[in-house]
Amino acid sequence: MAYMQWKPEMSVGMEELDEDHRFLIKVINRLAENAAGDGNAEAVGECLASLRNYAEFHFAREEGVMRACGYSTLSEHQDEHRAFTGQIADVARSFEKGGSDAGNVVNEELLNYLKDWLTHHILVVDMGYRPLVEGNAKAQAAARGFKGSQLWYGD
Repeated sequence: MAYMQWKPEMSVGMEELDEDHRFLIKVINRLAENAAGDGNAEAVGECLASLRNYAEFHFAREEGVMRACGYSTLSEHQDEHRAFTGQIADVARSFEKGGSDAGNVVNEELLNYLKDWLTHHILVVDMGYRPLVEGNAKAQAAARGFKGSQLWYGD
């Protein structure tokens, strides 16, 4: 059984954002699988990089959607996003420096943090924008039109 599972009540009313959330769950599950037991250090490193990069992509897309629909607490939402990506970046740096102790960096405490943070963020924080994005053509256009290159090149 997967460490973390997507549930229909996690839907924020926009397929692109729901798919992003499902992918983040998939990465957390892969991280949990590869960190178990002796673990696979290379795969754990890849999972941490994927989690960091995809979270940045998803958060940027989600913030664009919130901007398009005039979400009033965008700034607070961005603060949560920055805190999470900062935490993941710290973990990734610790893992890279860890050498033979790298397996201690990705532990049950970290996995629980990831699971609890993402679950709470989706079910509580993200649900605040759901009424604004459902059926909103501007929000849909922002989600569909977002390109990952916008993170690095500002296109």
